[in-house]
Amino acid sequence: MPRILKKVNYISLIIGLLVQTVFSQVNNNLGFSEAPDSEKIYKTEIDNYQKVLLVQTDNNKYSGFVINKVWKQKRHKKTNDSLIQKIKIPNKEVKELMTKLNKNGFESLIDCYEIENCISGLDGTTITFSFQNSDKSNNASYWELNSDYYYKQNKVELPGEVLKARKIYKIINDKYDLENTFSTFLDRLPKGEYSYGMLIMTKK
Repeated sequence: MPRILKKVNYISLIIGLLVQTVFSQVNNNLGFSEAPDSEKIYKTEIDNYQKVLLVQTDNNKYSGFVINKVWKQKRHKKTNDSLIQKIKIPNKEVKELMTKLNKNGFESLIDCYEIENCISGLDGTTITFSFQNSDKSNNASYWELNSDYYYKQNKVELPGEVLKARKIYKIINDKYDLENTFSTFLDRLPKGEYSYGMLIMTKK
C-alpha cells in the first residue's frame, strides 16, 4: 500500500472508534444498495479491502463509515467468508467532508483509462472513487495513485487529473490515515489465514 508520512488528525478517527466499531462475518459487499434512501453517495475504495462510505439521505441527513475487510483462507484458498470492521464517522463530519470533496471535484473525476499518459498496471494498489445520486453516477480508478515511480521511469509528466485525484485522496487520508487504520484492523484479527488485495497473511 502507498506510504504517506504526515501529521494526521487522529481526533476524528478516535471519535468514530468510540462511537461504533463492529466486527462481523458477512458474504456481501457494502455499497450503494445498502443506502436505498440516499440522495448522494461518495465511496472511496482501496482495492477490495478498504473503503470510505459517505452518504447524504433524502431528508438531508448524513452518515458514513470507514470499512475494512479481509477474506478467510482455507487450505491456502480464498473462501466466501469475510471479516468486516465498520468504524462510524460522526454525521457532522460526513457533511463537512462531502462538502469539501465536492468543492475539489470528487463528482467529476475522470477514470485513468480516459486520461492521456495516465499509467496503469496489473499488480499494485488501485484506488477507486465512486459518486452516485438519483440522476447520475461516476467511477474513476487510478493505479498506484500516490507513486511517481512509473511516471519518472517512463519520463512522462503527471497528468493534471491524476494530481486532482491525489488531492481528493489526501483530503480523505488526512482525516483517517487509512493505511494505519487498516494495519490496526489486521493486528486485531483472530488467529487464522486471511487474504486481501493480492496478499495472503497468517495471523498467529
